[in-house]
Amino acid sequence: MTKTHKDWLDLNVDNIEPMDLSTVQKVHLKQTILKKTTKKRMPKWVRHIAAAAIIGISTVTTINFAFPTLASQIPFMKNIISYFDNTGTMFENFGNYATEIGQVQTSNGISMMIESAVYDGTSVTISYALETDIDLGIHPFIGGDFMDFKGSVGSGGGSRLEKVSDTKYAGYANLTPHFNKEAPDEIEISWKPQSFINMTTNAEVKGEWAFQFSVSKLTGAIQLVNEVVTNYDVTAKFKTLVKNDMTTVIHYEYAVKSDLLKEWPFISIHFDELRDNLGNLYTVSGNGAFSKDDGISYQTSATVQAIDPAATSLTFVPEIYFSLGSGKGMEIKEMDPVTINLE
Repeated sequence: MTKTHKDWLDLNVDNIEPMDLSTVQKVHLKQTILKKTTKKRMPKWVRHIAAAAIIGISTVTTINFAFPTLASQIPFMKNIISYFDNTGTMFENFGNYATEIGQVQTSNGISMMIESAVYDGTSVTISYALETDIDLGIHPFIGGDFMDFKGSVGSGGGSRLEKVSDTKYAGYANLTPHFNKEAPDEIEISWKPQSFINMTTNAEVKGEWAFQFSVSKLTGAIQLVNEVVTNYDVTAKFKTLVKNDMTTVIHYEYAVKSDLLKEWPFISIHFDELRDNLGNLYTVSGNGAFSKDDGISYQTSATVQAIDPAATSLTFVPEIYFSLGSGKGMEIKEMDPVTINLE
């Protein structure tokens, strides 16, 4: 049974003892976006096996914010992002910029907590956790609609949830909502998981968890880029850099000739790392792609951690993934290197 707000307020906080904290889940959209699922780096062809096209329509609804249960009343998880190996990634400084959410809900023996979130103006990263005596396996899968962003027309990304003790699971989600107009300064999020599934046994625990919260955009600066590269009948245009204290987001778009789609129905462009002129190497996290014309053109972005302020340029090599569909065949071809001079 889901606890009411009164149940939580009547808890004797002094009798609640903090416990130690410590999955792979893929967000199933029209095209699957594959994310890093283990601390060991996956082969690039696995990470990009599907074309990163996200085409969806979300119903625009008004979110009525419920009285939140403060996580400080039930502190079974803290600093969740630290349970993952984030050195050198965009999550490295997550705790310094995250907005505390602190909502907890319990249903059918599973307590779920949304700890904190960061919105960099492009993507939203959320740390969350579970506490339960039910065995959900090593990497539980979350059933039902994943997450809704008010005003968005679709979203892409992924989540990672893994067991860290006998009764606790740590997780984070990184998703990019797509809007028909400029992204809002504050984003409103609704998340209603319907079940948790043990991927080993297929056992499913259904329940009612419903979270509603908002996160304000980190302040930052926009730099116009307009670097264009064309290879193999595919053109990529790198348009802007959005820089803040936590991340740097490269916004770009690409287009393919329609005849090429007859041979390769799924085409996407990715780059896994970039290097600045000082020799620093940055790991890139793709944010999914959005198409309004059945794959002829896409809008997309990629995120890295904040760039060294002393750097004056970034260089990377985009790669084109020509795919027949998952498991049906694929080719990868490098494009010409791209250098962006930093302001």
